[in-house]
Amino acid sequence: MRPTEPWSPSAGTAPWDYYSGSGAPGELEPEELCAARDLPYSHAYIPALYLAAFAVGLPGNAFVLWLLSGARGPRRLVDTFVQHLAAADLGFLLTLPLWAAAAARGGRWPFGEGLCKLSSFALAGTRCAGALLLAGLSVDRYLAVGRPLAARSPRSRRCALAACAGVWAAALAAGLPSLAFRRLRPLPGGGHGSQCGEEPSDAFQGLSLLLLLLTLVLPLAVTVVCYCRVSRRLRGPPHLGRARSRSLRIILAVEGAFVGSWLPFCALRAIFHLASLGALPLPCHLLLALRWGLTVATCLAFVNSCANPLIYLLLDRSFRAQLRQRGACGRADRPARWSSSASSLSGDDGSPFRSPARAGGRAQTASAPKAVGP
Repeated sequence: MRPTEPWSPSAGTAPWDYYSGSGAPGELEPEELCAARDLPYSHAYIPALYLAAFAVGLPGNAFVLWLLSGARGPRRLVDTFVQHLAAADLGFLLTLPLWAAAAARGGRWPFGEGLCKLSSFALAGTRCAGALLLAGLSVDRYLAVGRPLAARSPRSRRCALAACAGVWAAALAAGLPSLAFRRLRPLPGGGHGSQCGEEPSDAFQGLSLLLLLLTLVLPLAVTVVCYCRVSRRLRGPPHLGRARSRSLRIILAVEGAFVGSWLPFCALRAIFHLASLGALPLPCHLLLALRWGLTVATCLAFVNSCANPLIYLLLDRSFRAQLRQRGACGRADRPARWSSSASSLSGDDGSPFRSPARAGGRAQTASAPKAVGP
């Protein structure tokens, strides 16, 4: 933990985006400056958390992506969203070792300005893509359950691909400010080395607040509204059966994990931007609490990138069966057919990763008319 040093929310860097570091001295008068102190032992537990998320999430999301990419036969609409979501999580995870190394070195960035910009761009873009994809998934499930007949045309595979293309275009746009404004900056307090920081200008802080609202807060709101309606609708009629109940639990777990992980970060980050712009003056003890809160919230948000495969593993028997089968056989053959957990709301098998044998055994049942279907 560094000794006490001047700090203000309008400091030259905002390292809470990515890791716990120290803020830089602001331009305030001496009596207005606040003491900056890192959260105790953050240099130890932050790298450990990031590397653990990387070790769990990389093979888990790669396995999900492999199953979806290699599946043969007709694919359900929502599988497209789940596949792109796994890809976004993989892109996010690949940057975590860099930020773990920087956090372990007290905020010093040893990889050069090019990787500083590129990894910041990847984090901002994949974070935006994940939020928008989950919002799209929630809207798709609401249409499948609430308006199955009227929504068939808007939910075509072509529309899903177009929606995913739009999501990645928005993600690229959301990452551009990081390419423009993130750079190596001197460590505060005259320390040796540099840290990967951002511009302290009001224009950039305002742009960051706008992007936060559009790429995280708004998708989170859409997700919460849609899944509250889906949950209320599916819990009512008894004829929906256990299959949809299982799929509902999996979907709500995925969405709940994302909302629970990113909502604290969104709230605290918005307060930080408002304080940086001078719109929300805060006393020193609240500024320090904000700094420490952002450190914890950032860790929580980053760990979410490994959550989805764990949710599948814990809640879905067929995913565990697929994992055992691939591990035992050691084969590279591709799955003949499977559907994502969210697909099960269409009235098909409630299992997200059912095996080809089980899928074939239920072919006749699946082909029968359903009350809801993709």
